[in-house]
Amino acid sequence: RVTATSLNLRSGVGTSNAILTVLSCGARVTVLGGPTTGWWNIRSGAFTGWASGAYLVAEAGFDPAVCGGTTPPAMDAGTPTTTPPGVAPEVSQMFSLARSAVGYSYYWGHGSWGTDGRDHGSCSGSCPSCSHTGRYGADCSGFVAKVWQIPSASPVTTDRHPYSTYNFVNSTTHWSRVARTAVRPGDALTYNTNGAGHIVLFESGSDPWGSVWTYEARGCSTGIVHNLRTVGSNYVGIRREGL
Repeated sequence: RVTATSLNLRSGVGTSNAILTVLSCGARVTVLGGPTTGWWNIRSGAFTGWASGAYLVAEAGFDPAVCGGTTPPAMDAGTPTTTPPGVAPEVSQMFSLARSAVGYSYYWGHGSWGTDGRDHGSCSGSCPSCSHTGRYGADCSGFVAKVWQIPSASPVTTDRHPYSTYNFVNSTTHWSRVARTAVRPGDALTYNTNGAGHIVLFESGSDPWGSVWTYEARGCSTGIVHNLRTVGSNYVGIRREGL
């Protein structure tokens, strides 16, 4: 099933090939072959071609909730305009999820947001003794777990909070430690000291010790943001499994 609002079916592997038709979200397709560099050979009605596997899921794993919002039309692997160049389709999908969360509120101990950009909610006070209104929102670890789709895939509208920053720093359940000098787009930077911690999704930056672009659930007053910030030496790098 297609999970993008619209997905290009092309004559060959890659975005340089001609578009045969555009498939709508939820469309059923038949897989004929692949994957080839992240693309699948599929058939839809009278059309047979290739589409990015980043926006296809097995019928059994399809959740109609993913088709409830709007995303840029005619998507391919790497279509999101702010995704750093050269990243894998899986990482592009991470950034698509991260961008869809920007503007939603900070919500201690939670991890979900809408697909339509509405009902952002609000947070006031000091964490963890803060007050939240609205259905959606995420704290820093809930946000990264949802963007990373761990421990398993789930719609962004499903509230899940499987890990804390303590887990991200002290275990390797679905991720592994990487050197700060080796972090790349889609990795996370995190710390946990004396019960306090934070985690951010690394987007880009030539110096991971200096100012970097991140997505993060920053706090009650700011919510989920895409921003340029410094990351202290107490943060460590981690990478999701399979990347």
